Amino acid sequence: MTIGVAGCADDTTEPNGESNGGDGVDPYEICIEPSGCHTFEEVPESFFVIPGTQEDMAMSLGLQPAAHAYPERKPYKFYEQLPGVDYDPDDVYQYGEGESARNYDRELFYEVDPDVILADPRMLQSYSNWSDADMDEIETAIAPFLGSFIRFDFDGQEPYYTMYELFEKVAKIFQRQAQYEAWVELHDEFMETIEDRLPPEDERPTAAVFWRGINADAGEFQPAPISEKRNDVRCFRDLGIKDAFEGMDIAGSVGYETLLDVDPDYLAALNLSSMTGDEWQGEVVEPLEDHSTARRLSAVENDNVVRSSGQFMGPVTQLFSTEALAKQIYPDEFGSWPGDSDAIPETEQLFDRERVAEIVTGDF
Repeated sequence: MTIGVAGCADDTTEPNGESNGGDGVDPYEICIEPSGCHTFEEVPESFFVIPGTQEDMAMSLGLQPAAHAYPERKPYKFYEQLPGVDYDPDDVYQYGEGESARNYDRELFYEVDPDVILADPRMLQSYSNWSDADMDEIETAIAPFLGSFIRFDFDGQEPYYTMYELFEKVAKIFQRQAQYEAWVELHDEFMETIEDRLPPEDERPTAAVFWRGINADAGEFQPAPISEKRNDVRCFRDLGIKDAFEGMDIAGSVGYETLLDVDPDYLAALNLSSMTGDEWQGEVVEPLEDHSTARRLSAVENDNVVRSSGQFMGPVTQLFSTEALAKQIYPDEFGSWPGDSDAIPETEQLFDRERVAEIVTGDF
């Protein structure tokens, strides 16, 4: 498999006239907590990414990673729905499958030789079991670590940034601020349209969201509380959905007894990126309907088991995820959900795919 970067401009001119490396670029500093600061003499052209939101952020700017893991779980199907946006997974170095994707070998970084590593150093060190000296070696010999984990708290430390706060920093790394500003404008318009059509607060439902999916037979579920500062459930917050677990001490997992006591209006999992509609029905919804305890839940009885994206959610994925969730939760207002985003008729889409594609490619 070749290592490559697709969807980028040449090394001297950035989309919309921004500088992208080469002569005439003044050094610039980027600071990201907890990574620290780094001064770039040239705009980086390639990046290595560990699982997180920053891959989607970079790809939302038209940049493809040089190496990544977990391709089967990434939201690449959304890029396929953007006209003129090309993504070739065969041009990306795949460095592991399943749990082995966390077994980072330092030699891998020498082989890929990226210009920047989009990774929270805490996460990379946790996954790899590297010593501080190992971390210093890679940062000194290869590239700086510039990343921040925002999916949920890390060891009790809540995320440093919201999604767009971190996205702004990623855009500055690659000097694509004009694209970032176009994204901000599009996002603000999209959210204003959504918020104007939401029902009154007292008519909004509750949801129990689970970040490791819903396995009916397991009987134990990992909550993703909507009320916490975490990126993976931002779509639920944006749609005004109430946290079924708010005010409860739910550290760890919950079982059917707790779920039956809470009896949320909706059950939700973060499987939109990685499952088709048929897979969702066959692997999640139908087992719940067939389970002697799960089918007693109001959400299961009322066919209110829904899905969103979460783990790798950046700007592109957030649009598709919010649209999908709006249609699943509020179909009377936003139109029915056909099961997959690519099945939504153009007249019922909640955002303009063409406009998104233009921003991603820099043709705006």
